[in-house]
Amino acid sequence: MSEAERLSQRIHDALDVDEDGDIDTDDLQTFSDNLQRDSIDKELDKIRQRRLGGDKRFPKTFDDLVLIFGLVAGIIFFGGVMVMSSGALAGDSIFIDESLSQTPLDTGGACVDREGEIWFNIWTSHDELFIQTHNAEPTRGAVLLISMIHSENSTIAGTTIFKGGIGDVRASFKLGDSISAGDYILVSNIFQSDDENKLIVEDEDDYAEIRDNVSIVASKQVNVVVSTHKSGGPLSSEVAKQAEIHDSEPRSCWTVAGLGNWGWVLMGAEWIGGRETAMLTGGSAGIPAWWMALISLGMSIFFLCVQYPLMHRMYHRDKGDLLTEPQFNRLITRILKQTQKELRILIQFDQLKMQERAISIDVYIPYHTTSNTVGAAIDIRGRITKDILEEFSIFGEMRPLQIKTVCTDGFHDNFRGELILDSDLTIIGSDRLPITEDYSSFFAGLRANGRLEEAAIDSMSRWFKKHDLVDYGTAIIVDEDAILVRVIYRPVKRFTYFRFSKSFIDMEVDLKSYLLRHLGEIIDDRELIVSARNEKATLSDRTIAGRVEQGSDEYAGQALVARQGGITGALLQNPFMGDILSSVEYVAHKNRSRIDKYGFWGLIVFVWIPFMASGVLVGAMLGLVARMRFRRVLFACLVGGTAASVTWAYTARSIIEFMERYHAEFFIPFVILLAFVFTFLHLRRNKRLRREELFRESIAFFSRASVN
Repeated sequence: MSEAERLSQRIHDALDVDEDGDIDTDDLQTFSDNLQRDSIDKELDKIRQRRLGGDKRFPKTFDDLVLIFGLVAGIIFFGGVMVMSSGALAGDSIFIDESLSQTPLDTGGACVDREGEIWFNIWTSHDELFIQTHNAEPTRGAVLLISMIHSENSTIAGTTIFKGGIGDVRASFKLGDSISAGDYILVSNIFQSDDENKLIVEDEDDYAEIRDNVSIVASKQVNVVVSTHKSGGPLSSEVAKQAEIHDSEPRSCWTVAGLGNWGWVLMGAEWIGGRETAMLTGGSAGIPAWWMALISLGMSIFFLCVQYPLMHRMYHRDKGDLLTEPQFNRLITRILKQTQKELRILIQFDQLKMQERAISIDVYIPYHTTSNTVGAAIDIRGRITKDILEEFSIFGEMRPLQIKTVCTDGFHDNFRGELILDSDLTIIGSDRLPITEDYSSFFAGLRANGRLEEAAIDSMSRWFKKHDLVDYGTAIIVDEDAILVRVIYRPVKRFTYFRFSKSFIDMEVDLKSYLLRHLGEIIDDRELIVSARNEKATLSDRTIAGRVEQGSDEYAGQALVARQGGITGALLQNPFMGDILSSVEYVAHKNRSRIDKYGFWGLIVFVWIPFMASGVLVGAMLGLVARMRFRRVLFACLVGGTAASVTWAYTARSIIEFMERYHAEFFIPFVILLAFVFTFLHLRRNKRLRREELFRESIAFFSRASVN
């Protein structure tokens, strides 16, 4: 046979897939499919190797440097506010506020230095007046006298307010019936004694007793306009009084400690109710706009520069690492083919179905059992889930995974194969997984070689003692071809959940190695098949998944996210941060069309304009979802966040003054509360909608897959 003939024969043999001697359409299609699979396998292997063999040095990339900058900035920012509020470093100094109040940064004008001088802070809230003294001698008894005097006839309206104490004194009073609408002069006097004891003064009689022992140390007069208006909204007929203070003196400068204390208040308000809530709260208290802007900007920089690099590391994949639909389907198939060998089951790949969504990956897996299958349905499902999640972690797939495994031959009907795990990996609606008492139906006709079975039982007993385990159910079946071992165990040690470090997979490997080592000679050529399950799931079992999400009663199910190691996994995959991150991701996906349409400038506007839940973190996630470059996303979020902080800080006071001008200031607390409540409800709604969408569409997919 010539060389050309031999070559032709090899080509014919390669194309004749069914080996019937003829090359038909089916042969060509099968040959083409095999070539395509081989090509996809090579691509997957390259991606896998590239991600496993990546450079692990830190810092290495620009996002690593941003993370370091964010941590340093956070230490400086939070540490600085802590030092300021503690008063340990120039706590009584007004240098900062005094210096900045004389610049364009302070739209309220220059403040006055009253250091070492006793001064009064007087403000109102609806029909209540507040008077607070500052810089009074802290070791001397004090009395505060307050009088409302008619501007026209100089007579006292109502009664004089007496408030005793030591050092600085604060008092308040409401506009009673004796104070009608009109113009008044509020006179405040602070008296102090030479005695270091606190003065108890509540009325004029108390004051008469100590009058000769005190002397006036400071006094202040302000004009007060009392007006009446309808309260409770436009439909209310109730009439309420409102006091408006006219003080020609400039505001007093804030001390370093005072600014520090308000820094924590503003941070808490922004964290709970958003940037709008913080600015309205600070503006109503007269906090300088530059300080409110600085606090908001400091929080934005810290969270953006720390969490965005971590999110980028978890979610970002290079363009060459993104899986196409054929690659993704092939990846799942490859995983399942390897898993079925280990589980001794036969997956029906012709009925395998998958669904990819932006927020979920759903896989329907029907399978047959074999004579060597020893795992219960819940174990099979758990092992399949583990193998898929491990590969997802390598390939950077962070979407929640939902699978449904169905035993089509009915062997696992009594094991309730579709039981749903709770967050602690226990069975919902059951105290424990049912343990079959009689394995004879499954292993009928397989009992043989009694001596080997007895030796295996003896070895198993020693294995339980070695690991300090309680035997919750053991089956050892021996025949001429295989030894099948099924173990359900429970650790004895206290605080098992945290202290027992080996997962059920580790215990399977350990048990198989132990039996091979002690029974190697008598096992001979038999195949050893081992299945193990921890009756009390531990932390090591749970960490197979990075995050577990449970469905509701209406939309039951379980979604698992691939585990990420290191600091990224620790920070972003705990239950608290996991909920926040998943909600942020959901909002980003919902708003992706805006960024796809408007790009970089659209992202700036999205972060800047006060959409609910549109801060820098949502903007960063939105940039990730839209696959924008890291630096462009970082810059856009910094610009948008800075613009938002400055805009709100310098308009908050104007909003409040506008409301006061039209006697609508009673709405200010309502607006602040409304902003908080609306933000809370918005985030809660997003979380609920995401969870409903996550499980509702998966349930529908699994229902269709089961029918078809």
